[in-house]
Amino acid sequence: MNIANFYPGPSRIYSCIPEFIYEAYMSGILSANHRSDEFMKLMDETKSILRSKLLIPADYEIAFTSSATESWEIVSQSLVAKGSCHFYNGAFGKKWHGYANQLKKTSKVEFGVNDELPVAQVSDELDVICVTQNETSNGTEVSNEILKKLREINADKIIAVDVTSSIGGVKIHFENADYWYASVQKCLGLPAGLGVVILSPKAIEKAFEIGERGHYNSLISIIENTRKNQTQYTPNVLGIFLLNKSQGVSKGISPLHEKLVRRVGHYASVIQDLKGVDYLVRNESVRSKTVLALTHDDPDAVRAQASDAGIILGAGYGDWKSSSFRIANFPAIKTKEINKLQGFLEQNFQ
Repeated sequence: MNIANFYPGPSRIYSCIPEFIYEAYMSGILSANHRSDEFMKLMDETKSILRSKLLIPADYEIAFTSSATESWEIVSQSLVAKGSCHFYNGAFGKKWHGYANQLKKTSKVEFGVNDELPVAQVSDELDVICVTQNETSNGTEVSNEILKKLREINADKIIAVDVTSSIGGVKIHFENADYWYASVQKCLGLPAGLGVVILSPKAIEKAFEIGERGHYNSLISIIENTRKNQTQYTPNVLGIFLLNKSQGVSKGISPLHEKLVRRVGHYASVIQDLKGVDYLVRNESVRSKTVLALTHDDPDAVRAQASDAGIILGAGYGDWKSSSFRIANFPAIKTKEINKLQGFLEQNFQ
């Protein structure tokens, strides 16, 4: 039985990945020293491809880490001088705040799953604002427009944004923040094990102003190395190679964004007729385009039924663990797999 994987990360990888893994092996890049000309050429080319395909501003720097979670630590140790303010409505934003609170002074602004992020001026006692743009635990997102307003009203602050469940799937306006971070195992359609960081000139200036150099992943070291097309520690060369090749054949973020929006519409037309299944997020304007969270009286039973039909669904998470299940809407998922899932839902819940 062919398994259709809708788990919200790690999820389905692009079908071209096995071919690219073989190409990496045959090219010899996997044995290359990460200070070598071969690796530096790969990194330079990968950053250029990402800039083109994801529409990253020319003056923003791109670097690689081990994961998105590592970025929590990098923000607190290398960009926070006074303290950080965390806006969140779900489990992953809450985790980020909890981790940061162990390192530096923090405050928090919690809001509901049906509410837009409450744009507010942050205290002068805090110098970094942290936002989870796509909250995987409950299927919500913060729009580009809201992030723009948040930036305008807090022009003196550094804004750091978690885009782990959206980068590579939805169009992001990078000029609205300073420190963007993600992992590659969701909309980028790759195996887990690589993080991406995107830095504004303002963030780079702040890092050097603070001057923190006491950790293996201090942001200054990351910046100095990526400017040389190197990394501060031995990198995931295969992950960078696969990112290079998969984005190289990508049509670009605009058509991918449009594809996911169309799929969201198709899902809505199915879900509105289901019995016992509904959206966790009633406010359509704040629903994620890449992670659907659906409610049911017995979500574990739904997932078990789906598993019997060759479909992997994501469990509920955090406060919604016992009342919801989740569906990834990532670009690598095939149309025939979506048709299979929608047929399953119609057959069992109408």
